[in-house]
Amino acid sequence: MDLFEFSLTRTGDAAGERNLLLVQSSSNENATKGVFCFLSDILGKKVYGQDYAVIGKVIDLTARSGDGHPEIDALVLTRNGTILYFPSQEIDLLGLARSRKFIIAEDHSTPASPPGRHFLVRETLLDKQIVDINGAKVEGVNDVRILFCAKGAPFIDSVDVGFTGLLWRMGWEVRLRRLVRILMVGKQLKDELIAWKYVQPLPERVAGPIHINLRHEQIKALHAGELADIIEDLDRDERISLVQSISAEHAAEALKEADIDVQASILRDLDSGLAADILEEMEPASAVDVIDKLPVDTQQTIMAAMEEEDRARLEPLVRAEENTAASLMTVDFLSCPATFTVTRTLEYIRRNADEVESINYVYCMDEEDRLAGVASLRDLLLSGSDAVLLDIMNRRLAVLRSCDDWESVANQFLKYCFKALPVIGDDGSLQGIVTFKHSFDELLNYYHRLAS
Repeated sequence: MDLFEFSLTRTGDAAGERNLLLVQSSSNENATKGVFCFLSDILGKKVYGQDYAVIGKVIDLTARSGDGHPEIDALVLTRNGTILYFPSQEIDLLGLARSRKFIIAEDHSTPASPPGRHFLVRETLLDKQIVDINGAKVEGVNDVRILFCAKGAPFIDSVDVGFTGLLWRMGWEVRLRRLVRILMVGKQLKDELIAWKYVQPLPERVAGPIHINLRHEQIKALHAGELADIIEDLDRDERISLVQSISAEHAAEALKEADIDVQASILRDLDSGLAADILEEMEPASAVDVIDKLPVDTQQTIMAAMEEEDRARLEPLVRAEENTAASLMTVDFLSCPATFTVTRTLEYIRRNADEVESINYVYCMDEEDRLAGVASLRDLLLSGSDAVLLDIMNRRLAVLRSCDDWESVANQFLKYCFKALPVIGDDGSLQGIVTFKHSFDELLNYYHRLAS
């Protein structure tokens, strides 16, 4: 049954019967009919026995978790402080939603929860934040819509994140709809629904863990900037839950786009091993920026959890003096012997491009591993395949020293308009590079001052 081929028509007064929605599939001749109701139509209802004694008051529903739409499998009742579960197949759930006083023939309630993987619908979703994958943003859930069909168990079809969902729960929607019709002729309040297909409950909020592969694949498909926006909108626990649910590589890409204080807050609260994995996936200069925001003891714990090679790359940058070229430097760059041919150099770039952020330049080293020149990607593409770097590289170098102050760095970028500048030691060895992109925010004030 394809929920995106449904045509919806209300079976009663739109203002007075929000729970009665007829659904009919338009995709084939054997149309499937069903009716929607909302979770708020069921919560708080009392279930009575034949003797009119209260069997229990509905405080939640349970739903089976899986790869598709969660199916409702039980009502959660409370009676004299005791929690009871009433199998949904033993009760007319839609009748309960419609009725003011619902009487059943036989009490099937039990203290035992339903078997299998399930979660509490109200506790998990209502008033909680969810990630709207389709809109790439965080939404608050005001209600949950449940679909009843002729065959099969009722299931969660979508969540209501609109103002009307909140009004309905508060008992104000009917009056407000009428007021809108009177004051704004032709206007109607519309429900804002997100199909379950596009909903990813945050893991920390799920009573019994829901693992829906499609949802996680959709989160992975989000642009890092979109995911960063979502992360910034969440509270502390939700940020941690979301970051823990994705790979370290994806988390690193997203956090790089988030506010630096948000990055530090998340890494501070994560397990040191996971925090180390994320920092290892970051471009070194970005990783150091975050590390500098952490308390010293947290820095030491996370650094100790890193792979030895990654720790060795970052430690010199962490120890660098503030407001110097070294503090802006990254140790991820492409360098190779100046005796390489263009063909061999391009092969080297292809093999290592994923390991560096910038491939604008290849730094050419002499036999003593000192910086001898630089070749741009343009130089390589315009040269013959057998040409040697020694013959095409630029030997007139604009270089930085690790102790150069930020004003000197800004002046070099303004003077030469390079996308990156090499940082060399006293012996001519290449210690790292400063990229214009990464250093821009720190040097912006100097650019203004020098330009004026």
